[in-house]
Amino acid sequence: MAQKLLFAVDFSPYTEKLLGCAGELAQVGLNDVVLVYVLESKKHADYGDHKNPAYEAEMQEAEAHLAELAGQLEAQGMKVTKLTRSGNPAVEIVEAAKEEDANLIFLGAQGKGFLSRAILGSVSERVLKLADRSVMIQHCRVLKDDGGYSCEYACSSLFGNILVASDFSKYADSVKPILMDLARTLCTPITLLHVVEGKSDWGYQTLDKFKKEQVKEQMEKLEDMSFELGNYCESVKYDIVNGDTPSAILSYAQDMDASLIILGAFGGRGVTADLLGSVTERVVRKSERPVLVLKARL
Repeated sequence: MAQKLLFAVDFSPYTEKLLGCAGELAQVGLNDVVLVYVLESKKHADYGDHKNPAYEAEMQEAEAHLAELAGQLEAQGMKVTKLTRSGNPAVEIVEAAKEEDANLIFLGAQGKGFLSRAILGSVSERVLKLADRSVMIQHCRVLKDDGGYSCEYACSSLFGNILVASDFSKYADSVKPILMDLARTLCTPITLLHVVEGKSDWGYQTLDKFKKEQVKEQMEKLEDMSFELGNYCESVKYDIVNGDTPSAILSYAQDMDASLIILGAFGGRGVTADLLGSVTERVVRKSERPVLVLKARL
């Protein structure tokens, strides 16, 4: 797997939770971390000139916070670069990833009713659309207690039980090298899933000839990929289900208690710099589990 991770932070309580994710990602070679904080464009406009004392004070505070976070990661043996930027958060995050040649952008998304300062879902979705490289979105699992709301530890066993959902388009071949690395380095349990769009009460015998050929072709591709991964690790399974694709993926992830959902390409046109397939968008928006969206760069 690629070596450099760009980690967008906002200094909310959730940021502290997400630091554990960096530790887990280091297990697969992502131990060169870029921590980036973006002062939102609205505040930036309010400050006007960068020499404004309020602007300088906030940036100094941000740099101090980044130094604290960097120290925690460096204590785990990671190399850390610290960046502060100002402007539109999504645009600045994507530009920073390009400038630093990061291979993966890591973002948190807030849970419902919790962490008003956390990186908002709209920012995460915008980054997904703009980025020309892979993006991982980690949702906060919100727990309600006597004190209000709290965030469950975000990345316990991130690679413990992976679900890979793919439409087996040409673009989706980018899934393979990532999975090979995971199987080779961690021998982690992996389930390969393909969803046949349609009613959930399907049966193979009820399909027309064209649909049967499609299912047969997808099953052969699943078997081939499973066989390749099996050269490194025996903990590989595959399955084909039927239904509404986003709902079927999320339901399957729930049933198998997936620790991570990896998405290949969906929607025919795949994922481009400005357009995500509707399947990918809906899975990312509704999932309570980490979602890794692979981009063609990998």
